Formats: sequence, C-alpha cells, structure tokens
Amino acid sequence: MKRSLAVVLSLVLVVILAGPVLANGNAYGSMKQSSNFQKKQNMQTVKFQNQNWGLQQRVNASLQQQFRTNMKANKGFNKSPFKDVGSHWASNYIGSMYNIGLFQGYPDGSFRPDQQLSQAEALSLIMRIAAEATTGDEDDYYTGYSNVPSWLQQDYYKAYQRNIIPTNGFNCYGQASRVQTAVMIAKALGLEPVDTSDIPFKDYILMTDEELGYVLALYQEGIISGTPNGYFNPNNYITRAEMAAILERLLDIIDGTGETDETDVESVSLPRTAEVEQGESITLKAVVTYEDGDTDNDVTWSSSDTSLAKVKKGVVTAADDETGTVKITATSTKDTSVSATCKVTVVENEDEDEEVIAGTLEATGRTGGHDGKVYEEYVFVVDDEDISLAEDDVDSITLQKDNGSIVSLDPNSDETLWFDVQRESGKYTITVTDDNDKTYAAVIYWDAPTKLTVTATGDEEERDGDTYTEYKLGNFNLTSFTCMYQITPDDDVIKLTDKSDKTLWINTDNQDSGKHVFLIKKNNTWYTATVRI
Repeated sequence: MKRSLAVVLSLVLVVILAGPVLANGNAYGSMKQSSNFQKKQNMQTVKFQNQNWGLQQRVNASLQQQFRTNMKANKGFNKSPFKDVGSHWASNYIGSMYNIGLFQGYPDGSFRPDQQLSQAEALSLIMRIAAEATTGDEDDYYTGYSNVPSWLQQDYYKAYQRNIIPTNGFNCYGQASRVQTAVMIAKALGLEPVDTSDIPFKDYILMTDEELGYVLALYQEGIISGTPNGYFNPNNYITRAEMAAILERLLDIIDGTGETDETDVESVSLPRTAEVEQGESITLKAVVTYEDGDTDNDVTWSSSDTSLAKVKKGVVTAADDETGTVKITATSTKDTSVSATCKVTVVENEDEDEEVIAGTLEATGRTGGHDGKVYEEYVFVVDDEDISLAEDDVDSITLQKDNGSIVSLDPNSDETLWFDVQRESGKYTITVTDDNDKTYAAVIYWDAPTKLTVTATGDEEERDGDTYTEYKLGNFNLTSFTCMYQITPDDDVIKLTDKSDKTLWINTDNQDSGKHVFLIKKNNTWYTATVRI
C-alpha cells in the first residue's frame, strides 16, 4: 500500500511520544542496548529530494550509528522486555527505541505506553536526539534552575542555550501538547519557521503564527502530518507510545534512503453475521488495520448473490420478494489484499402484511400521582369501543416520541393509559398488540407544562404555630384550578386543594429542604413551577 510518510507520521505526531529516558538513570530503570533490528515494512515510499542530509547533521550521531548497526543486524531488533506492550500498536516502535537506548521502562517491568508525557520528559527525549551544539561553560549546566528537576538540569541548560525551550511558557510537570512537542523538535533539528500561506490543517487557528511556522516546517520535511480528516489537534497531549513512533520514524528518514517501505494490511474486520428484512437496508462497517496501528475504511464491497442483496459502500439492500443468506465481502484496496466476510440473512418483512388499526386516545379527566410523577388518564378507543390495556389482554405496548426510539411499556392491571404529564412536547404514538395479535395505534399530541416564574414576595405569616412563606407563580391565580400537585424532594406526590389566596403559601417549618415541583392543570393546560426551600 502506498501511503506517504506524512500520512504515517500523522500517526506519529498522533503518535508523538513514548517513554522518555531520563538522565542519570532516573526512576525509569537502567538503559540497555542491543545489536538487533528488524526494519518494519510499514511506510510508503517518499522522496525527500536530498533533504535527509541536512537533518542527518542535526541528529545525535551516536544514536544514528547505533540505529544503523542494529538495522544491519536485522534480527529481532524491535522486541522489548516490557510486560504491557505485547499487543500494543506501538510495540515495535517501543522495542526499537528501547534497544538503541532511547527509552526505558519502570521498575515494575512496565512501559505504560498510553501514559501522557510531561514537558520535562518530552524535552529530555528531544535533547537526546539533538546533535551537540551549545554555548557557554559546561560548569554552568547545573545552576539550580527553579522548578527544574536535577535530572533535567543539563538538558534544560542546553535547550535554553539553543532556544528550544518554548517561548510561551515551560512547566516541567505539566503535560506536553502536540504543538509544543512539535515546536521543540523543529528547533532541536535547527529548522526555521516556513511560510504559512498554504496551510493543510483545518484547526490552524488554535496555533500562534510562530508555532504554525515550525509545525509546517516539520510537515514539509515529511516528519509529521495531520489526521486523515485534516486536523492537527495541537492541544492534545502526547503519549509515551506516540513519541517512540515519531523518533524511530525520524531516525528511519535520515538513515540515508530517504524512503520507507510499504505498510502491510494486518486485518479487515466486519461483523460475522447480520440480518435484514426484505426491501430494507442495513449498513456494515469495515475497518482496515495496518501493521503500524493505523486504520481506515478503504475497502471494495461485493455480494455473493446480487439478486438477493446488493451492496454499495457498505449499504446492503435486500430484495423485496426473496429470503435466504448472502455473503458480503469487504476487501482491502491497498497493495496487500486482505478480506473479511459477513453472512447476511434476508428475512421476511413481518410488518409488510400486518394491518395496523387506527384508534384514538381520549382523556378521562382523571389524574393521579405516584413515585414522583403526575399522570393523566386516557382510554384507548377503536370504533367506539374501549381497548383494554391490562396485562391479561395485551401482548405488548410501545411508546414512540416523534420519530425517535421505540420504548416498551410494561402493562399492569390498569385497562387505561396513564400518561406522564411532565413529558416533553411532541407527537407520541402508542402502539398496542392484543392477545389476538391485532395491532392498534393512536396518537397524543402533547404540550409540555408551561413554566411559571417563581418570586418570593418576602411576606410570612404564622398559622397554627407554623411559619408560611408567600410565593407568586407568575400571574397565575390559585383561587381556582382543575387540579394541583406538589412533588417533594423525596418524590412524594401530594394533591392540593383550592385556596382563597391567589398566591402560593408554603409551610416552611414542615417541608423537606430541596426542590419542590408544583404541577397545576387549568382549562386543559398544565403549568409547572419549582420552589427551592
């Protein structure tokens, strides 16, 4: 498969960092070296027009030599001793960088590939790959920089001398972002910001002009690129595994060939089985996974029996009048051909000949409360006859709001429907299948309760030894209403009666603290108000 290094290195500053080797054998374990390397066949050929030589002069010569030595050995060089990277997508990168001494693990034998790097760790790694080029006296290396750990003092000094430390602030213990890491790498390699008039990243506005110039310099060198959908994600944090990948890729680029090999497809995944009704369509999703951990959906689709089911871009459409089983195959379109097959069964459309009898839902005027909810009663009527919704008379009851998900309701001993008055506004379809397999449907066009503004007037009264506080509910007059309920913070539902007062008086001495919801029905319209006590 032919993918540019820029594409793979999107994985690589999507992949930009793996565990740092900290100076002086800090708590990551001792550094080991090996003379083995197995060069991975996982990048597309890219011509760098002799740009490699400039980069080669800016990368630590001893690391380059160690890399070449191990590459020539070409024997298991990408293996690592870490117990938690065996099946990780970056295991080969981690092994390679471990074996040339760039990366270390933790005392417990782990590498923690998905752990995010601190800015100090990222800088330490970057300074290990950078060629020596400092000014000043080495005796000045350890001058006690504030908030810089002792193991970073020397690298910090060198980075400061070479202007690699970010100008927008550096926090040793903060997490390293993609853009911050990219800028430090570019400066360590001696690259200069480039023209920003032609920008390949949709989220460039999240970077300063200086940051963007350095990022584009790495982009033009083929060291990094964005995501497949055109983003760089500058503020995302870098992981240890991601850093391992980008550093090996950098060493691979400057190895002298200016090109890399092809990435083999490792697998294509599809659901093993699926089902579709006659005349209907389903969508299958295929995922192609490559040896470098990259993924995409680039496949070609085919059907073993197009008269039974056709497939186009993963959409499988079944025939109107046939049933049976068909094999749908997704094949990688890259140089390496790998396929996956899904067995799709075409079944009869059960709803095709099913008659749905239209009914109506008629309000009875009765209301009631239970478990923190207030309900209004409806009778399901078909041809002037009531249809019982009791559990002994129906097989199923479903509720659907507008074109949303269908929700199953549990029938009980009630023959009528109790509808939650606090539901959102919308069209609610109730579908009932009785014990004779007849299906009925009816609709409620529901308006959610109108919210009333609650205002405390500041007036209080003593009544029978208790304190009552007055609240106004908008301009609502409470001297008359159809019904009124109070829902307490404990979900108790209390039915209230008419009072002579236009306003709401609440006994604040004997009420639970918290949110009290009031639901009021007047002239077939529901209102709601919330009072916090």
